[in-house]
Amino acid sequence: MDIDFVILWVDGSDPEWIEEFNKYSPKKKDISIDVLKERYRDNGLLRYWFRGIEQNAPWVRNIFFITNGQKPSWLNLSNKKLQWIKHKDFIPHEYLPTFNSNPIQLYLHKINRLAENFILFDDDMYLLNPIEKKYYFKNCLPKDYAILRPLKIPDFFSHLLLNNMIEINRNFQKKECIKNNFFKFYNFRYGLRHFIPAYYISSSNNFPGFLTKHFSQPYLKKTFEEVWTNCHEALLATSENRFRDISDVTQYLFRYWQLAKGDFFPEGININRIKYNVSSENINQIKETMNDIRIKELCLNDTNCPNEIYLELFNYFNSKFPTKSSFEL
Repeated sequence: MDIDFVILWVDGSDPEWIEEFNKYSPKKKDISIDVLKERYRDNGLLRYWFRGIEQNAPWVRNIFFITNGQKPSWLNLSNKKLQWIKHKDFIPHEYLPTFNSNPIQLYLHKINRLAENFILFDDDMYLLNPIEKKYYFKNCLPKDYAILRPLKIPDFFSHLLLNNMIEINRNFQKKECIKNNFFKFYNFRYGLRHFIPAYYISSSNNFPGFLTKHFSQPYLKKTFEEVWTNCHEALLATSENRFRDISDVTQYLFRYWQLAKGDFFPEGININRIKYNVSSENINQIKETMNDIRIKELCLNDTNCPNEIYLELFNYFNSKFPTKSSFEL
């Protein structure tokens, strides 16, 4: 089984990118103060993402590095496993340029030579210790958990998840899905604390939502093709939004589709994955986690913390992965 990795990246400090952002931005304001720091900055840790992959997942076939045309000066484009893909290579030209990660992710299946089995990363997700293919796939199916959870709508991102669920309920009958894949929805691997709440909400007619965590996500390329066939209007509407909009659907629509259809192998919520919102309060805890051989994946959510905190993280990663990878010049 060939497995590819896909990662999206942007350098929000690039003057040309900032100029283009402001040209198309409906808010027409300088982003160098607020938006840039919050959503688009490059924290300088990307090289350690590559070092973690080379050291801990040497079996990966290709790494598809997705940008608008930007690339780090240190990136070795001659590496045979590295595929530098620009937005224009797979996204219809009428939707470019885009500053919205949602449309970019919706078209991943259009990438030339992408494997049927692939894993989508954000650039804040790092592999810390060795993993095997079976960490992500079993019997050629993505490992995942179909844990039912009612959606709460306290923020912008939750509205996007709700948009995904609207499409799922438009295309699937929950009771029929559960009947066809009962032991994938109620599986002992999920644990009692997840099994019992899911059981009590199983009588509702619609899917209330799925438990969602922010980590790397295994996908089947055929899922993207099926969703495009059945949710064409919603995907096109999102494609037209150059910036994130409350009407968007997201890549989690494809994950939910796999769950509703039963195209996954049931797996518990991995205890060897951990996420932190980076701050001065937990920087020492992050360091301890990086030295924990049980932790496979670390997600560091950028919370617009001071640069000196990222300097500490840089030192931690350099201690963890001191050797330059073949992806670096």
